[in-house]
Amino acid sequence: MAYLLVAYAVIGCATVASAQSEEPENDAIGIVIEHLKGNDESMQSMAIALVREMPGAEVTEALAKELPGLSVRGQVQLLSALADRRDRTALSAVLVATKAKDQSVRVAALKALGDLGDSSSVSLLAQTAAATRSVEQKAARESLYRLRGPKIDETILAAIPRSLPKLKVELIRSTGERNIAAGVESLLKTARDKDAKVRRESLRVLKTIAGPKYLPALVKLLITVQSAVDRREAEKTVTAVAHKIGDRNRQAEAVLAALPSVKEVTSRCSLLRVLGKIGERRALAALRAGLKDKNIGVKETCIRALAGWPTAEPAAELLKVVQAGNNKLHRVLALRGFVRLIGLDSGRPAAERIGMYKQAMELASNTSEKKMVLSGLANIKTIAALQMAAAYLERKSLQQEAEVAVVKIATAISGGYPAESKAALQKVFRISKNDFLREQVQKMINQIKDKRE
Repeated sequence: MAYLLVAYAVIGCATVASAQSEEPENDAIGIVIEHLKGNDESMQSMAIALVREMPGAEVTEALAKELPGLSVRGQVQLLSALADRRDRTALSAVLVATKAKDQSVRVAALKALGDLGDSSSVSLLAQTAAATRSVEQKAARESLYRLRGPKIDETILAAIPRSLPKLKVELIRSTGERNIAAGVESLLKTARDKDAKVRRESLRVLKTIAGPKYLPALVKLLITVQSAVDRREAEKTVTAVAHKIGDRNRQAEAVLAALPSVKEVTSRCSLLRVLGKIGERRALAALRAGLKDKNIGVKETCIRALAGWPTAEPAAELLKVVQAGNNKLHRVLALRGFVRLIGLDSGRPAAERIGMYKQAMELASNTSEKKMVLSGLANIKTIAALQMAAAYLERKSLQQEAEVAVVKIATAISGGYPAESKAALQKVFRISKNDFLREQVQKMINQIKDKRE
């Protein structure tokens, strides 16, 4: 009776006789259906609001029965409301609506399946995701990822081996989105599939669902992949899973264990690259040894790995590569890495770091490399750093970078060295061609003057 009275109150169709009917709930359903079929959009919206509140499977059944006869707008609204009811009595009607002529109705039905579907909906959603594009594909995917209930994950995994490539990719992707840890064994197999898209999706998902215990298997997979694209994905996967190990001193264990037995250059380089990305200290010995390798590819891989190392520890080795200068590419890579690592070494005394920047500047063979050194120098907040940066203000090819470095350092140390900072800033103001920078510099000069006064 309460829902009938609410229906009348909201929709404005109450009569005393109807309110006293022996079947008030049926009357309420009738009122709602009447306005769902009508052309008044505001009344339709109010009727939909009631659909979400009225309890009972018989209500769901009656409303679902009317679904095909509604306007497109009415069907879309009712499908959304049926989804919100979470009553699977409507499932059959929703499945029919996924085949509707109008795309907006199909999309609404696909969305509703995320709330109402069960394991039997996996195939429809995955096939739709594989066969469509745009909003329809998005709705199918999201519902597949949201499905809740018994045997859904098992159904997805069971369907993978027997599916065609496009469908297989969607099922594999859903394994990752649903974080189905039980799918690792299946994906280790599909990572060797004949289809490239299946292989790469498998590798991407393994990155998410595989735990550290699978590292030996993933390393073995990495060693055996053939495609360069697959290799890059496999390297990312091994790195990501290694980083899941809580003890940072054990993250490179599986890779280090495999390295001695891998002689093939491409696979060996993959393992060395992964060691660089993992960044565990124990891997430094292998990478340092690789700097002496006769194979130029192995040596380059180790230089790149050390250049990207998370701490400044390999700086000395990179400096030696630069100083040796036997290979132009190796020298450039090592110098960039050396400058980068100086910036990471915040624990080293500033005077030593400036000395290292001076070494880098002397070894820099072109303007681009010298600019890189000045950019790093700008992060040291000392009077010596200011003086070094200011010394390059007269070099036209380096003027802009030197100006930026001087301003950045002076901003940081002007409180302790007002006279020196002001002098350097005045020089920037005189020679700079950058009007915006000159304006900022003048403000800084004025502030230093005000502080002294």
